[in-house]
Amino acid sequence: MPRILPRFDFRIEVGTATDIGLVRETNQDRLLHCPELALFGIADGMGGHAAGEVAAEVALAAVRTEMARPRSAAIVNAYVQGPSLDARREVLALMRRVGAVANDAVREARHEAPGRENMGTTLDFVLLAQSRAFFAHMGDSRAYLIRPKVTVQLTQDHVLYDTLRAAGNPTPPRRPARNPLVNAVGLASTITVDTVFVDLARGDRILLCSDGVYGAVESEAALSRFCAKGTVDDVAEGLIKHARDRGGYDNATAVVIEMCDRFVKREGDAGPSASDLTTLSACPLLAGMAPPAVLGALAAGVELEMAPGERLPREVASDLVAYLVLDGIVEIRDGRRLGASGLIFPESLVGVRRKGDLPVVRTAARVIRIRKDDFAEVCEQDRILAAALYHRLAAFLATE
Repeated sequence: MPRILPRFDFRIEVGTATDIGLVRETNQDRLLHCPELALFGIADGMGGHAAGEVAAEVALAAVRTEMARPRSAAIVNAYVQGPSLDARREVLALMRRVGAVANDAVREARHEAPGRENMGTTLDFVLLAQSRAFFAHMGDSRAYLIRPKVTVQLTQDHVLYDTLRAAGNPTPPRRPARNPLVNAVGLASTITVDTVFVDLARGDRILLCSDGVYGAVESEAALSRFCAKGTVDDVAEGLIKHARDRGGYDNATAVVIEMCDRFVKREGDAGPSASDLTTLSACPLLAGMAPPAVLGALAAGVELEMAPGERLPREVASDLVAYLVLDGIVEIRDGRRLGASGLIFPESLVGVRRKGDLPVVRTAARVIRIRKDDFAEVCEQDRILAAALYHRLAAFLATE
């Protein structure tokens, strides 16, 4: 039965399932089901007999405790009441801080009993607020956004091969059998916490799962088929059964959340939705980048509706801006017209002001506006992403 969460505009249904599999001696996966905080999570523990499950439990307990603190609630409440870009940033910063606290908690728990010296865990959790979902990711469990026409892997695995490829370093043509984690809770004194923000719509489903689940699914298309039909319980249990049928080589855990009817209507900012990812991935600034990188790159973007005849300013809030066209037609200069995936004022992102008349909207358009300083802030937080973005930006500017 659909239920109402605090500070969230959709009724939801949640299905969960976990299984030891057919090979492991213990189930070191753990999940977090905390509807009173609109908070859900998953952790895949590692590090020897019993130690992995301890790491997973400690990490999820730390997440729950931190998100329940009055300071955390105040940050989320401020976003829901006024979803400005600054308020959104505060929520994302909160998610990163909570991930760091979980890392500290696991490292401290290592010293509380013998046999825990090498324990650690992956950690993914999602906060639902207003009509959006905020994700935090560490390790190689995954978060997916499943929509009727698209399934988006929101997170990138923090494993050696994938990390090297993302940085543009030479890698073997095929992923090696041994592909160790390079970032997870408890492995080091500092941790990288990836954050992703997405808009939600009725019918959307969120899937959090351990590698025992997605590793048994042949492709993203197959995952879409598993997740598209049936109740959320059917989906969670079906994924676990499929993992067992494929050998049950690992613990397998799934959390499935479905957005039901939206009973609260609000006005506010809106970041790019998953349905726009195809368009955005064709933009020169983002060409060829994986969906998680696209979402990360646009963390500071603001979506705007533009009417015919409006002009696009070069400067907003005392800063130069660039625009990515989602749909509609914009005339830039010399009669040139840009449609979906167009990039306007790319030089703004490196602090250069273009001379000439301002672009004019010719048909109703949706654009994503990015301020120069916000773009730089995103790049400062992720050096690998920054290198990819600036490389594409330089290549595009060289042809202009």
